[in-house]
Amino acid sequence: MPHPLRLTGLVAVLVLTGCSASAPAASQSTAPSPTTTAVTSASPAASSASPSATTAASTTATKPTPSPSTTTAPKDTRTAAQRNQPFTVNGIAVVSKKHPINAAYRRTSVTSPNGLTKQTRAALTDMVAAARKQGVRILVRSGYRSYALQAQILASKIREYGSETLARRYNAAPGRSEHQTGLAVDLWDGVTWGVGIRNTRIGKWLWANAWRYGFILRYPNGKEKITGYAFEPWHYRYIGGADAKRFGANTNLTLEEYLGIA
Repeated sequence: MPHPLRLTGLVAVLVLTGCSASAPAASQSTAPSPTTTAVTSASPAASSASPSATTAASTTATKPTPSPSTTTAPKDTRTAAQRNQPFTVNGIAVVSKKHPINAAYRRTSVTSPNGLTKQTRAALTDMVAAARKQGVRILVRSGYRSYALQAQILASKIREYGSETLARRYNAAPGRSEHQTGLAVDLWDGVTWGVGIRNTRIGKWLWANAWRYGFILRYPNGKEKITGYAFEPWHYRYIGGADAKRFGANTNLTLEEYLGIA
């Protein structure tokens, strides 16, 4: 595919085939095969939940602050018909294998070029700009994906991997992908894809700094039994600055643990 283009103040638009575009093992390559389209647009003003920062990447792990919660774990009591709305805990939408949404779900807002919500895009724009000042290039490999597209992706990955079990470790079934919410992005540098991202400049920078802009590493290493997905150092989820700062830098805390639903 054409090599991703660096944008002024934003990111590249890629039509993608899933969170894991090839075998899940670490890889070093030029960009895989989807179409690349360059888009230039003005950066929207950042929301109050996504503060700007240019502080150098932290190398010291921050002890996460647990979420204020009741002693009783929140329960997902939605019926199948009510899954046009997400399971929400403390104002945070949870979409996962255990807490799906249906095809009727609609994002709270829509922006271009990656189909993200307004707050997510504003926070991402700030984060990309801050990383650039520190010499780190962040590109979007995947943003919003519809229910129907996610179904196509999973079927394709099952064929590609030759194993449905393996495919489902890295690729969600329709309704079980955060990408459908417009709150999640797969990020990379345009060169390295796969688990090897964790050892790249972008992987290290994001793990240390994404929380400053309201994003968390959604599927940390060693937490597959909790999240339902294998380690994905490229998948970041926007939850807002107030909650993300409780995660801090270089943490393997999961959203499920934070919300008391693990």
